[in-house]
Amino acid sequence: MDKEDSRYYEEVVAKKRMFGGKIFDVDVEQVVLPNGIPDIREVVKHHGAVAIVPFTDDDKMIFVRQWRTPLEQETLEIPAGKIDSDEGSDLKEVALREMDEELGLTTDNLEKITSFFASPGYSNEKLTMFKATNLQKVEFKRPLDPDEFLNVESLTLDEAKAQIESGVICDSKTIYAITYWELLKAKEK
Repeated sequence: MDKEDSRYYEEVVAKKRMFGGKIFDVDVEQVVLPNGIPDIREVVKHHGAVAIVPFTDDDKMIFVRQWRTPLEQETLEIPAGKIDSDEGSDLKEVALREMDEELGLTTDNLEKITSFFASPGYSNEKLTMFKATNLQKVEFKRPLDPDEFLNVESLTLDEAKAQIESGVICDSKTIYAITYWELLKAKEK
């Protein structure tokens, strides 16, 4: 549906960049609501990201453990990374780069699961998720980004669900991936 055809469309009448960063930008937009009343929207602009749901041959999923400053805690998450502004539209290549960098792995079996918006109330960040099987070690692993410190861990489905209960797995993409895993298991039965 075209935005002009939507009865919920908000017309942007002015926009000001408040912050320009290496990961995202923040704009303040003056909008006119569908009822004609003006309002303000604070919007985080993001290039998007990919996430990988990597399954091992022994029926485990691979996660990365790292510190997340905004949460002030360690988390276990599926591997993921932002799409750099200079990268093309081949999101599989971005996913393979992230697998190499974070896990030291690659695959010849990478399939798109879905794309979704992480938090559409204030951000345009679109996350594209891929399933990876037939994992293989890379010959020469890409280095981590200078600000990345992580550990790679493989968990069973029950172990992953226990990490959700404990609060260590607490982000939407990883919980989505585990729910996807549960659905795959249910289809197998």
